[in-house]
Amino acid sequence: MIKKFIKIFIKYPVEGIFINFIYLFFKILPIDISSSTGSFIAKLIGPILSVNKVIRNNLEKAFPEKDNNWYDKINNEIWSNFGRVTAEYSHFSKLASNKNDRIFIIDNEYSRDFFDTSEKKILVSSHNANWEIMGIACRKNSEKISGIVRQPNNPYAKNIINNLRNRFSVTCYEKNMIGTKNIINDFNNGNSLALLSDLRLTSGLESNFFNIKSKTTTLPAQLGLKNKCKIYLAWVKRKNKSNFEVEFFNPLNIKDLDNTEKNIQEITDKINYFFEKKITEDPGQYFWLHDRWK
Repeated sequence: MIKKFIKIFIKYPVEGIFINFIYLFFKILPIDISSSTGSFIAKLIGPILSVNKVIRNNLEKAFPEKDNNWYDKINNEIWSNFGRVTAEYSHFSKLASNKNDRIFIIDNEYSRDFFDTSEKKILVSSHNANWEIMGIACRKNSEKISGIVRQPNNPYAKNIINNLRNRFSVTCYEKNMIGTKNIINDFNNGNSLALLSDLRLTSGLESNFFNIKSKTTTLPAQLGLKNKCKIYLAWVKRKNKSNFEVEFFNPLNIKDLDNTEKNIQEITDKINYFFEKKITEDPGQYFWLHDRWK
């Protein structure tokens, strides 16, 4: 009871003051300077935090053949990217503005198909570069999109991030039964569905991720098979500072597949393989702070 009181009335408000200070601090800086400052601070502080051990453990599991110099180099890049992402929350309005070209969507048949079709569709990506960019890119192209997100524990951080997402990116719902019901309603009413399906689950389907059996969400596969719609695979890449490239890939066309456990497994495996392949190209841009194999 006392711990709960301290958390609600002392810990969260104090953290909230700090979060608002950080948000305003980065907001008064030009976006590229803000991003670089976030990178500098994260590279300075990150390696002394306990979560740094999670990063190293993840890298050693995913890339066991690499040496210490490589691990140290990628570790530094991971903190740099995370610091930039943190700072960029203060500049959602600039990233979402049609007056700049900081988000470049590669023009190919898959991106054109995604934005042009009025059919039901699911967009799947992961926590790479700045993972919020995918939703912003869709909103800039007048694509109505909804997503389920893991909410911050701190209610003050939750309010800031949710307000930004709902204004400039995806319509977001909490990762619970109510959130799932709401997102399915949006999906049935014409919104596209965006899922970042690379995080650890306590329950789920076991699927290989860097040759490790990993509990993985089956929501993209289940909804895709149930609604007979395409599952689009997309990737965000940081080009430099706060400039990004979004690429769409050949979608999983599952219209003729039955909703069976075998097909759910195969689709989930294909999504994880796509993530693994893209992460391996530039592992320093991925969110390795998450304990995927806890």
